[in-house]
Amino acid sequence: MSTLTNHSPAVAEPLSWSVETLLARPGHERPLFNQRITIRNGKFAPLSTIADPSSGAGKIALPAFANAHDHGRGVPTLSVGIPDAPLEVWLSRLGVEPRMRAYLNAACAFARMAEAGIGSVVHCHNTQNGRALLEEARGVAAAAHAVGIRVAFAVPFAGENPLVYGADTKLAEYFPQPDLYPQLSTTRYRRTLGEGLAITEALAELESDTFTIQFGPVGPQWVDRKTLETLSARSAETGRRVHMHFLETKLQRDWADAHFHEGIIHYLDRIGLLSPRLTLAHGCWLRDEELQILAERGVIVSCNVSSNFRLSSGFPPITGLLRHGVRFGIGLDGMSLEDDEDILRETRLLRGITQSLCPGAEAGIISSDNQERLLTQYFDALFRGGREAITGSDGGGIIREGAPADFVIARTNRIMRNRIPDAALPELILTRLTRQDIETLVVGGKTVVHNGRCTGVSLPDLENELDTLIQKALSQVTDLTPVINREWEDGIRRYYQSDAHCQNTVPSS
Repeated sequence: MSTLTNHSPAVAEPLSWSVETLLARPGHERPLFNQRITIRNGKFAPLSTIADPSSGAGKIALPAFANAHDHGRGVPTLSVGIPDAPLEVWLSRLGVEPRMRAYLNAACAFARMAEAGIGSVVHCHNTQNGRALLEEARGVAAAAHAVGIRVAFAVPFAGENPLVYGADTKLAEYFPQPDLYPQLSTTRYRRTLGEGLAITEALAELESDTFTIQFGPVGPQWVDRKTLETLSARSAETGRRVHMHFLETKLQRDWADAHFHEGIIHYLDRIGLLSPRLTLAHGCWLRDEELQILAERGVIVSCNVSSNFRLSSGFPPITGLLRHGVRFGIGLDGMSLEDDEDILRETRLLRGITQSLCPGAEAGIISSDNQERLLTQYFDALFRGGREAITGSDGGGIIREGAPADFVIARTNRIMRNRIPDAALPELILTRLTRQDIETLVVGGKTVVHNGRCTGVSLPDLENELDTLIQKALSQVTDLTPVINREWEDGIRRYYQSDAHCQNTVPSS
C-alpha cells in the first residue's frame, strides 16, 4: 500500500471499499447490495459480496461525477466584489480580479470539486498574464497532480473583439469623451496562432492520467476563422478534443447571424469542426435545426444552467437536446448558484427546468412512458456525457470490471432514514444527495477524498492563503479603481443597443 502524505494527515491507500448499496450504472441497472469494490492497477476488479454487511452500512457507491465545463476559480468572482450581470457587462468587470499564482487558484478550485465528488473537469483557462500562459498552465498541471482529479486543460485561442463584439474604434463612438478611456486605444498583447500551437505542443509533454490538453478556441466571436479552421484540421489529424464557448447569449447569436450568412453551424460543419471530438459550452441560443445537425455529428453540449441564470444568458436548450438525442454533460462554469461546486444540485436544477418546460404526462418528452428514461438521461449526463467531454470515450463513468476506477462513496443516513423500495432509490439519490454527503472520491484507483477531505492538499490552508490575498486586494480598491464603472458600462450598453455588433465588416465565407 502507498501512503498519501502531502499537506494532509497520512492516509493508507486502501485496496478495497465496502458499501451497502452500489449503483454501477445509475438509471440503467438495478442497485446491488452489500458489495465490495476492489481495485487493480487503477481499474475495477470484479465486484464481490460482503461477508459482513454492517461494514458498509449507510454507504452508497456511484461513478465519479464529471464537470463538463469550468474555469477553475479558486476565488469566486463575488468573493472579490464583482457582482453578477449580463455576460457582456460582467466580462468588463473581471479586470479588477487580484493576481494570484495559477497553482494556488486551480488547486483550491480542484480540491473543492473533489470534495463535491467531481472526479474530472474541463478547465477553460483564463489567463491573468497573456504572456505567461505556459507558466500558468504548468501551475494548473501541478494542481491537477496534487489534488488527483482528471483535468482537461483547454488551451485558450483568442485575440478578436476583446472589449465588445466588434472593433474598439467603433466602440469609442459610444462615449461622449473617449479620451477619458485609455482602454479604447490601448495596444493589447495578442498571442498568434503559431504561438498558441507551440504552447499546446509544449503542454502536451506534461500530459498524464490527471492532466490532458484540448484545443480551446474561446468562442467564435473571439477567434478568427483561420484559427477555427486550423484547429479543426489539427483535431482531425491528432484526435485531440476541442472545447469552445458557443452561443451563450442573445448578443452572440445576433453577432453570429450577421457574420455567418451560411449559418454558423453550417460553417463549422463545412470546416469539419463538428465531430464527436467537439464540446460546445452553453449553446443557449441554438436553434432546433442546428441541434439536429449536432446530434448527427456526435457533438457534446455542456449545459451550465446556474451560470446562465447568474449572467442573464438564457436557458440551455435542454428540451431540444433531449428530443434530438444530442449528447450532453453538465458544467458548473465556476458559477454554481451558491459558489459551492455542488454538481448534484446543478443536475437537479437542470432536470427540474426540463420538467417545468414540459409539464404533465401529456408532454411528449415527459410522458409516463418516458419519465424513467429522463432520469436515466440525467444520470448519463452527470457520469458519462460530461466525462467524454473531458477524457473522450475511455470506458469510464461506470463501475464495471476493467473500467477506470473513478467512483464516489456517499453517506445515505442523512437522506435515507428508512429503507425504501429499490425502484425509488435512483430518484431519491438525484433529489436529495448533495456535496455534504460525499465521503470518498477515488480516481484511477487513488483515494483523492477520504472522510470528506482532500488527501493531496489541505483545502483550508489553500483557502486561508487566498483569503489573505483577497483581503489585501480589496483594501486597495479606491474610487479610482472601481469594480463597477457606470460610465464605461453604459457605453458598452449603448454599443449593443444600437446593434453595432451586427455590422458585418468581414467576409462571410
